[in-house]
Amino acid sequence: MASPHTKSRKRPILRPSNTQKAADSEVTMFASVLPQWKVSKKEKEFFYRALKDARKDAGLTQTDVAKKLKRSRSHISKIELGQRRLFIDEFLVLYKLYGKPTIYFYSAFIKSNLIEQTD
Repeated sequence: MASPHTKSRKRPILRPSNTQKAADSEVTMFASVLPQWKVSKKEKEFFYRALKDARKDAGLTQTDVAKKLKRSRSHISKIELGQRRLFIDEFLVLYKLYGKPTIYFYSAFIKSNLIEQTD
């Protein structure tokens, strides 16, 4: 009786389908057209200001927020000052906690661009 392990264990060569090639081509085209985006200092300032204002509008203190995130009050303070990185999972908690629409936070980037255009 032949051993079941005598068959070749080479992985099959996977070739992309024409649909996949077309999709890859579209992605490459769009990526080349889009500008390389980097958040400016002014945009960061507007965003962190919006974050702080949203907390105040919700009637929460930094201590209240720190308890929800299981962080220290100084951690929240540093986030609002832009001295500490805000991770997406933390932002999602804050976003829900503050009850603001997404445009409220996104508008920080729009305001920054408008101010730079008028300068």
